[in-house]
Amino acid sequence: MFAPLFVLSVISLPDAAASTANKLPPGDRKMIAPGVYMPRISCGHPDDGEKNATAATLDWLLAGGYGVDTAMSYHNQDQVGAAIRASGLPRADVFVTTKVPCEGGAGTVASNIREDLKELKLEYVDLLLIHFPCKRRVDTQAAWRALQAAHAAGVVKAIGVSNFVTADLDAVLALNGTAPVINQCQASVGSHDDVTINKTIALGATYEAYSPLRHVDLSDPTLKGIASAHNVSTAQVALKWLYQQGVLIATSPGEDREYIQEDLALPTFQLTAAEMETLREM
Repeated sequence: MFAPLFVLSVISLPDAAASTANKLPPGDRKMIAPGVYMPRISCGHPDDGEKNATAATLDWLLAGGYGVDTAMSYHNQDQVGAAIRASGLPRADVFVTTKVPCEGGAGTVASNIREDLKELKLEYVDLLLIHFPCKRRVDTQAAWRALQAAHAAGVVKAIGVSNFVTADLDAVLALNGTAPVINQCQASVGSHDDVTINKTIALGATYEAYSPLRHVDLSDPTLKGIASAHNVSTAQVALKWLYQQGVLIATSPGEDREYIQEDLALPTFQLTAAEMETLREM
């Protein structure tokens, strides 16, 4: 008999965090799983070993952002965790997403999940993702079983995937049990995989975009025209195109407080149907 990957009596979900629905402050959120409400905009820190992740995360939290996105491979989870503690916010008011590598089998993935918690100095994370699918379907399935075990143990509140295309999604769905609630992939104006987006939505999961300004020419005359009409920046227009479709966003404003305020202001304006279609065709 195999030893369990996670033991409930060792690591359990604190009572104070039992219901995100009532604990997160008012704001723009989406229910991604029963009782789990995720901010529609999170602050990501993708730079490997980024030295200012603490300051950038703290600026985001103090400005009113409550979603934080990191990963084991970013090598800055300790800094992100330090910012969460320094913010003075109750743990239940901060939605933390992190990721683990797929490779190594269920035991290694389980060990990496525990390492995530150790680096962050948290008892649980709100959302845990497989960062990339494994090369082999069977290995991806083993990794997903480890995430399912972590979810069952209460050390993660919701589980999902990142950079998964349709075949990768089918591999984990074949296992039954808890299904991914998020598929986080690169998406932006002019760069979006509509097949994967539609597949994700059809499965009842939520699509989240990282690097939402990658491949976007912010000097484009069309973007400038739309931005001028709404008195916003071209970056805000590009982000709003995703946001208005119900896509969650992991953005990276860094320590630029003007960019942070722009990101958090996305709910304050609305693109027209014609503008949305124009941006879709770019």
